[in-house]
Amino acid sequence: MANSNLVSVIVPVYNVKPYLRECFDSICRQSYRNIEIILVDDGSTDGSGELCDVLAASDDRTTVLHKENGGLSDARNAGLRIAQGDWISFVDSDDYISPVFIEVLFNACRDTGCQISAVPFGKPFNDGDACPLVESLDPVAPAKALPSPDVQRLMLYQTLDTGAQWRLYAKAPLGIDPFPKGLYYEDLASVYKIIHKVDSVAVVDCRELYAYRMRSNSIIRQEYRHIKGESALIIADRLYQDICNWYPDLSKAAASRCFSVCRMVYAQIPMAGVSESDLKDRDDLWNNLSTFRLPVLKDFEARKRERLAAFFACCGRRIFSVFCSACRLSGLMQ
Repeated sequence: MANSNLVSVIVPVYNVKPYLRECFDSICRQSYRNIEIILVDDGSTDGSGELCDVLAASDDRTTVLHKENGGLSDARNAGLRIAQGDWISFVDSDDYISPVFIEVLFNACRDTGCQISAVPFGKPFNDGDACPLVESLDPVAPAKALPSPDVQRLMLYQTLDTGAQWRLYAKAPLGIDPFPKGLYYEDLASVYKIIHKVDSVAVVDCRELYAYRMRSNSIIRQEYRHIKGESALIIADRLYQDICNWYPDLSKAAASRCFSVCRMVYAQIPMAGVSESDLKDRDDLWNNLSTFRLPVLKDFEARKRERLAAFFACCGRRIFSVFCSACRLSGLMQ
């Protein structure tokens, strides 16, 4: 039976042995004590699965689920299916959280009556660096309840990130298997749909609650694969249709977000030595970018980087490709 005050913290685990203990310890140290920790070993091959069992033995609030590898979405969904709490938090296993992370977000929901609370983004840090986080409630400003359409606008213009991990959710709006299996950018594909199910979201303007590790071998930063292009196109098409249907006045914002994800993926495809499927991906992505380039260029609410990219896209495919190649080599425009 679910517990109305219990927070289920779901941690997908896949080949993160060097980081897992730090993540786990940060969850165990939460000032909000009524939690269960669900470690989902997604078929790890580096000893992370065995470490999950060792860590679970040190805190009786912990459950370990071992499963075949199915990807991040599948691991989150699997953890959600066994969660006992009425409140859900997702923490990535190579990150760590402030000792008041859960308490802040839980209080935000309680004080505002919202079913979801969020921070705008985690605090990014490079692998190997330290990332100080807040240690108490004192520096954290009170939450502000924002209507869901306003939250959608902020997410589409990327002022509020779409990451599933910097939020606390009432279980009901998540539904069953909310994250799409087999796609990259699963948070972009799912979080806007979850937000659409609630009236408002409690936003806490404090990034120093969640340490977001930047790794060169993370999923998003890996070499280009066909599934990336396919995912970007599927998600962009669905997101644009949904947002225009639900919130017609956010069509420009939706165009900006769709342009952004397709631009980012297009820039990852090497200029030479690619397969026929990669060439097709490039063609399909370019067609998508061509649809949105002019609206984004004219949208003064869009991020400067998107409007800059849209300007070069309006100059033609060859110039845009050179621009993207330069950005990829320099690490800009991610």
